Amino acid sequence: MTILDDGQQVQYGGLPPTRATRKGFNMTGGDDDYGDAFKKAKLEHNQELEAPTEASRVQAEADADIAVLSDVVLPQLQAAAQKLQPLGGKVEIRQYGRTGQTLRPASVAFRITDQQGQQDKSGYGKGHQSRAYLIVPGSGAVTVTCGDGFDVTGQPKQPKNVSKEIGIERRDDVTIESVKKLIMRAIEEYRNDRDPPERR
Repeated sequence: MTILDDGQQVQYGGLPPTRATRKGFNMTGGDDDYGDAFKKAKLEHNQELEAPTEASRVQAEADADIAVLSDVVLPQLQAAAQKLQPLGGKVEIRQYGRTGQTLRPASVAFRITDQQGQQDKSGYGKGHQSRAYLIVPGSGAVTVTCGDGFDVTGQPKQPKNVSKEIGIERRDDVTIESVKKLIMRAIEEYRNDRDPPERR
């Protein structure tokens, strides 16, 4: 109990205002503002904590996308190139958006051709070639496009999305087996390429 200067007596729940009860602090009118302020501060704090976590998740997704090219696609293309070279064949591989200290690609393009086609600039006796394929992963999805050769930017000419057709639509679809099938498809296209040189 407190006695004011004018002689009025004010009761504070039977305890001085600075002492706590066993259940916590007594709240008087207007003190709810403290709770509201704390809720707001805690919410902002939690959002700050979640921000790096979200950034880490996005980075992990990007790393997984790049890894599937470096760990699955490129090794299979390089293995095919080694097999075809003694036979006069060539796997033309192009890497785009190379990032990080190891220069891992963000996308990979390739086509099957032969060494005669690479050497003969005049077009006379030019060899055969497959369509050009571009593999672009992103956020767990994978887009595979193809076109008749590469344009000036290095992308497939008039690209057509063939992801569904070849069964590679998600990152999990990019396996050794699926990449082998894609390379075999390109070899078959090379075999069937019978256009005369003047049309190239």
